[in-house]
Amino acid sequence: MSSRIRKCPSGYEKRQKKKKKKLDESLKGSLDVFFVKEPKVSSENQSVDANTNDVHDDDSIHTETQGEEVNVVSNMDEVHVENNNPDEANHGDEVPANVDVSLQPDIFDPRNWDGLDSKAIDNLVEKGPKRAPIQKGHKDKLGRRFSAVFYSRGLPNGEMCDREWLVYSKELNRVFCFCCKNFGKGRARGHLANEGFSDWIHLSIRLREHETGAEHLQNMVTWHELRLRLQQNKTIDSAARQQLEKEKDHWRKVLLRILLIVKFLAKHNLAFRGTNSKLYQDSNGNFLGLVEMLAEFDPVIQEHVRRITNDETHTHYLGHGIQNELIHLIASAIKSEIIKKIKEAKYFTVILDCTPDASHQEQMSLIIRYVETSSSSVSVVESFLGFLDVNDTTGK
Repeated sequence: MSSRIRKCPSGYEKRQKKKKKKLDESLKGSLDVFFVKEPKVSSENQSVDANTNDVHDDDSIHTETQGEEVNVVSNMDEVHVENNNPDEANHGDEVPANVDVSLQPDIFDPRNWDGLDSKAIDNLVEKGPKRAPIQKGHKDKLGRRFSAVFYSRGLPNGEMCDREWLVYSKELNRVFCFCCKNFGKGRARGHLANEGFSDWIHLSIRLREHETGAEHLQNMVTWHELRLRLQQNKTIDSAARQQLEKEKDHWRKVLLRILLIVKFLAKHNLAFRGTNSKLYQDSNGNFLGLVEMLAEFDPVIQEHVRRITNDETHTHYLGHGIQNELIHLIASAIKSEIIKKIKEAKYFTVILDCTPDASHQEQMSLIIRYVETSSSSVSVVESFLGFLDVNDTTGK
């Protein structure tokens, strides 16, 4: 008795079923763009088989078997061609594997404008907003829809002016204000600068109110000024980048000259510092003296010294700290080169000698004697690698 009871779905279930059916219909055929349709196999073999059956039964069996063989061979040829060129298959439809589409949002889609960074906005402004090639949009519940007529504005003198700031989103079925959406400060007023406007009945009135507003006019000025600066490559970011690159190049040249001074003094075993550590004062040492000498004719050091004397910079790289650091770096580079040559020579001799310094501390000098073969002529070289502290001289 209970099996005959008819159970009707509820209204909620019916609505969900109707909604799912409508969604499936809208997605129908959306996957076809990712596949290449193969041409249909010709039915010539089948027609040959049918004609042969009318002639003779024995011939029909033979012809039918032959037709099957031809069909199999043709299919094998298709498979063979696809396997020989796996990289060329669907070349025009496949997305490269190393390209992540999710990380490359469409900057022209109003749905992505809220998440654009400054670089993407500059790119969008330089290329300009794109309008969908559409004359009429989707109908709403009242049967009204967007029309391309709204892209133009009629002036009182009869002229037509293009609303270049108006952008229609086909996916959202809404219109947006390009300049207010991207250049509005804070929470802008109106749907055109936020989630979009879709009240097609009052669209004409809303557009007239929006394009005459002070906030919209200010955003229009910002938009056009940025576009002009981008075209002339005179943006604030561009000027800042150029100034930054100029400063980086200046400091590279300054450090190069300081490094050469350190190398010269160390090579000739000359003292670096004197009793004074200021420029253009007596007894300031060989290092600062060479800096003063270069400032007489070298424009880089001349500009560097000018900044120091005018207190325009407190980072001058002329103190004893940077001198010791550069000496240590040069010594490490020289030691690495010597060790490299010793490893290439394979056979070497270690020479150790102890000598007390001024504080009567025993120091052992480490010298390596080896045959240098890097040059055209073979020569015996002795290289000093440093001092070793000796704590005990008893010989035990």
